[in-house]
Amino acid sequence: MNDLGGKIAIVTGGASGIGEATARVLAEAGAKVIVADVQDGGRVAKEIGGTFQRTDVRVSDEVKALVDLAVSKHGRLDVLVNNAGIESHAPLAMTDDALHRNLLDVNVNGVFYGLKWGIQAMSRNAGPARGSIVNTASVAGLIGTPALGSYAATKHAVVGLTRTAALEVGMMGIRVNAVCPGVIRTPMLAGIVPTEETIAQLGKSHALRRVGEPIEVARLVCFLASEDASFITGQAIAIDGGLSAGLQVPADQAG
Repeated sequence: MNDLGGKIAIVTGGASGIGEATARVLAEAGAKVIVADVQDGGRVAKEIGGTFQRTDVRVSDEVKALVDLAVSKHGRLDVLVNNAGIESHAPLAMTDDALHRNLLDVNVNGVFYGLKWGIQAMSRNAGPARGSIVNTASVAGLIGTPALGSYAATKHAVVGLTRTAALEVGMMGIRVNAVCPGVIRTPMLAGIVPTEETIAQLGKSHALRRVGEPIEVARLVCFLASEDASFITGQAIAIDGGLSAGLQVPADQAG
């Protein structure tokens, strides 16, 4: 299942967290993976037999160079995972303007540039199924969340870009989907929520009463990238332990 043998993949934000897990799972499924990040992803790339390319997704030319590397090194691009992203917490009225603009630049423009250059490369592939693009959105791209206004705005934008791109390129045989994680145990989370006790409390807001793990998101990305998902496009799929399903009943009141 989820056979990606012979496929060429790019994962942005691949040096840690969900991106690292995704790069590893794609490689295990047989893909040749290019790990892209502003941080050093050389260790990850070496361990999975891939390539590392330092890339700032805020810069269109750097994203183009990343896609060009895949084509020049391997002859094609089959899978693109637009995963690079940042997060910040503040009420809207207290959000710093520069931080807001940087969130838009990384989370929205980074995905836009990936779509732009990735679609151009995939459109040159032969065959009816020319490629799969998976964008990392968030459950915050499906619902509102206090103190996450700017972040939620960027992730709603990712969902909109995903659906629009899917409509534009479906006739080319290119599929475009988004994954919408809930709270996932990543280095980004650790930087915001430093204690296990607080993470456990966050987990209780999910129906499954726990936070997710990066590999759980990575497996969904791998499925969407594969031909096992050949009739799925334009979707924003929640992988959130039930967080977006509705209000949780406190544990002491649950039947």
